[in-house]
Amino acid sequence: MILPDFLAKPIFHLVYTSMRKRYGTPHPPMQRKVEMPPDEKRLAFDGLIDSALQSGPNSEIVYNLPYPKVDFLHYQCDWRGFVVHGSPLRDLTTLEPIRKSSDLGEFGNRQQIFCSPDAAWAMWFAILNKEKYSKTRNGCVRVGVGGKRIKYYHFELPKKNAEDKPFADGMIYICRAEDFPDKRPEPMLTFLNGEIEEWGSTKPVTPLAKLPVSPNDFPYLEQVEFSL
Repeated sequence: MILPDFLAKPIFHLVYTSMRKRYGTPHPPMQRKVEMPPDEKRLAFDGLIDSALQSGPNSEIVYNLPYPKVDFLHYQCDWRGFVVHGSPLRDLTTLEPIRKSSDLGEFGNRQQIFCSPDAAWAMWFAILNKEKYSKTRNGCVRVGVGGKRIKYYHFELPKKNAEDKPFADGMIYICRAEDFPDKRPEPMLTFLNGEIEEWGSTKPVTPLAKLPVSPNDFPYLEQVEFSL
């Protein structure tokens, strides 16, 4: 059984807000409603990604559009069905299932490549300078499907990083969704027609294309919580 939107969304909002407060982050949750871009913007995004795909695997996108990069990436994930992997490593030609850090959940500790159907969450990992921080708490949860999707985000770092922020340039690798068959299980979210948007692959993956990003491309940079 899956609850209808008019019940699922308010229930999830209450639960998510309560959980964030319990973790010591009293600010309202960051939300994004998934919306189709207007025609002119959409056609520009289609043209750029289609050109990159025609150039063959691992082609680096030269971004020359007058729109934020995150809008371009959101469109690819939200409406074109691609998934993205964010990394500070800018010259990868194959994504390998190597896990060097740890996670509180079983899925997050698997030796696999992680990706997301959400561009902002992947961008978070692209811009993090791993030499400067000790831990992070972050996430993206989708509630609803199609044009009724709402995304919830949180991005947290240690208090000591508030002055020396651990951000740097990185890379977003655009991949096929079917190359990442494993999904993070969360039965309660399934009941609410939702998902933690973390996918995985235990096999190497060749990216279709890649796009350089900087901290200023990350849309929630000023909402990062230094609370750990």
